[in-house]
Amino acid sequence: MRRWARGLVGAIAVLVIAPQLCSPQTASGAAGPTGAVAGRIVRPDGLPQPDAQVVLARRTAAGTLRQLLWRARTAFDGRYEITGVPPGRYLVLVRAIGSDVAAPGRPDATLFPGVPLVEPGTLVEVVAGLSTEGIDVWLVPSPRRFVVTGRVFGPDGSTFDSLVIEVGRPGARATDVWNTTEPGGLFSIEAAPPGPLVMRALATIGDQVLTGLAATTVATNPVEDIRITVRSQVEVAGRVRADGGRALPRGLLVALVPQALEPSALYPVTAGPVDDDGRFRIRADATSLRIEVRGLPAGWRATRRAASSMLIPMPSAEPLDLVVGPAPR
Repeated sequence: MRRWARGLVGAIAVLVIAPQLCSPQTASGAAGPTGAVAGRIVRPDGLPQPDAQVVLARRTAAGTLRQLLWRARTAFDGRYEITGVPPGRYLVLVRAIGSDVAAPGRPDATLFPGVPLVEPGTLVEVVAGLSTEGIDVWLVPSPRRFVVTGRVFGPDGSTFDSLVIEVGRPGARATDVWNTTEPGGLFSIEAAPPGPLVMRALATIGDQVLTGLAATTVATNPVEDIRITVRSQVEVAGRVRADGGRALPRGLLVALVPQALEPSALYPVTAGPVDDDGRFRIRADATSLRIEVRGLPAGWRATRRAASSMLIPMPSAEPLDLVVGPAPR
């Protein structure tokens, strides 16, 4: 009985306190507990940006950026505060000059934490009754760069003969390559852009090739202690056949593309030839892969287990059976 009574008193206390958190009716006409978003807007050279307009936004299901009613202007020291914001998750959009927020595609617009509008940006959580502080935005086209450090781990504490780290956006091609000679697999990426990043480690021990992946999100501070475990590449085998009893074209290649990060131009995608019987055998990263059959005649495509979009969750000893042929008209 006492336990129930204490619970009831607690519930009553919440009901009494909650109305004190309510703010006046917002611009959207909705009343209720609201929060705030605050931070600084900083130019690429590190100086504060006064008179910048900061607006909360969301993306539609089609990916279009929709600006909302809650906004503010920065003071002389680059600081801003947007108040009366309903709880939820928002993008923070900034335009450095002028009185209006830039339209999508404008080069003078930036999303938190400092990326152009073509990138997803980082959502900010607004909590009722609280101010979400420290939402600092570094303006494009030259946003602040950060240091990302970590260590690559091999089997049994191996010492690598060489170690390379490729860096890029998730699902895209790696745009930066870092060679490291630090002992113990330590690495430091000194100019990482803000936003989501995927790192692919490529190590060698003698003639053995080991690879591994890790992901992170760079926001407003350096990122430390990233751990990447590398493993030996695995063998992927299978056969390519032409449908309808057709002869298989000569000179075909089967490529295996890591889904998380496509290798850079310096370390191209693993690809192997298809022999006269249509068989192939390739070594590839032990990760989710996209299979591509390259060198098909004009108008041909994969007709089963589509090579343009097929994924291997984890390569195994099971042979792959790919069927190619002319696309239906």
